[in-house]
Amino acid sequence: MLRLRRLAVGCALGSAGATLALVLVASLNFAYRAPALHVALETTAAITASAAALLLLGRFWRTGFLDELVLSAGLSLLAVSNFAFAALPAVFGLQSDRASVWSMLFTAVVAALLICVAALLPRRRLTVGPRWPLVVYGSTLAVAIAGTLPTVAFPSLLNGVALSVSTSDAHPSLAAGLQLGLALLYILAALGFTRRNRLTNDELSGWLAIACILSGASHINYFFHPAALSNWVYTGDVFRLGFYLALLIGAAREIASYWTSVIAAASLEERRRLARDVHDGLAQEISFIARNVRLVDRILRSVARAQEESRRVVGALAPKPDESLDQALAQAVQEAAQRYGASVDMELASGISLSPREKEAVVRIASEAVANAAQHSGAEVLRIYLERADAGMRLGVEDDGSGFDDEQPRQGFGLVTMKDRAEALGGKLHIDSRRGTGTRVELEL
Repeated sequence: MLRLRRLAVGCALGSAGATLALVLVASLNFAYRAPALHVALETTAAITASAAALLLLGRFWRTGFLDELVLSAGLSLLAVSNFAFAALPAVFGLQSDRASVWSMLFTAVVAALLICVAALLPRRRLTVGPRWPLVVYGSTLAVAIAGTLPTVAFPSLLNGVALSVSTSDAHPSLAAGLQLGLALLYILAALGFTRRNRLTNDELSGWLAIACILSGASHINYFFHPAALSNWVYTGDVFRLGFYLALLIGAAREIASYWTSVIAAASLEERRRLARDVHDGLAQEISFIARNVRLVDRILRSVARAQEESRRVVGALAPKPDESLDQALAQAVQEAAQRYGASVDMELASGISLSPREKEAVVRIASEAVANAAQHSGAEVLRIYLERADAGMRLGVEDDGSGFDDEQPRQGFGLVTMKDRAEALGGKLHIDSRRGTGTRVELEL
């Protein structure tokens, strides 16, 4: 981030020096007739602004920050303005008239004002939904139409308004004043984005600051050397191209950062899933073997059960379609209870249909709950029930053992994995226990 801020400072100093040289040395200024290059520049500007606006709208849907929504609206208006009043006339070789010059200047001022407001606006989180985008985008569109449509429909409204639309009419005018106003707005926006980059380490804000510096320099150049003809390229266009290039780089970096975070989150979730599977499978068997290391026959049975557990893990990847949920539960909980010398009273409803992934998760939750009850509660008989609920199913494991105080956090990974599995299925896991009155674990799905 420090390197990016240094780049912004260097960009500001370089733009200021180049602009000063162009103002003082008239021979350095150029105006090059290149219709194809002008079409390419304006098309690139419209596409780049549209891409950046969509990226920021996506960030708003993830974060809910108002400033990102306002910035997205400003860049969208800038893209529409470039396309309608610059790219299309350049494609068809049309000369700029007073109405089109006014429309482009007016929409450029509104877009710059939105970008400046977004840069200086304190970060405020909104409720994500369609309401705020409709309000912000609708208001922006209404202001743009109100300021441009009357002059397009009635060009006489601009009579008496000094607009520089030819190379011979380059004296101070309303257009020149608007160019200075645009430069000031973009300089203020650059300061705001630089401050946000320093406070939040947001890389996109740093690139936005660089882009605004270059845009401010372009409008200062347009003040001294107006872009009068739609099929010519001027020195201000070079700085404006830098503005869109910085936007493009910032958008590309933001997309790369987003996918890096997505991959990291997916990797973390996969590690948590593997941890749950290891805990519910191999860790249970290793713990059992450690407690019964002196008894060879129990060790042999534990090895057999470990083999069965490995087959179950393989079965989770390729589950048997003909094994019902109640059959899988009956086999799993009986094995879990027998490891600790407990018996199970089962009331399992048949005919409940789940996907293979859901069935595997429900069986593992039941096995973990029975193993915990048989190991820690001291109860000799456990009760497990499976029944239909209003919109799904309900699974419960009860014991009349010692219980525990459920208001105090308990150590161990078992309860965490059961809750994680339940939440991954979109269900809820309820644990009800009081010391001396037993425990009930209930899954609603």
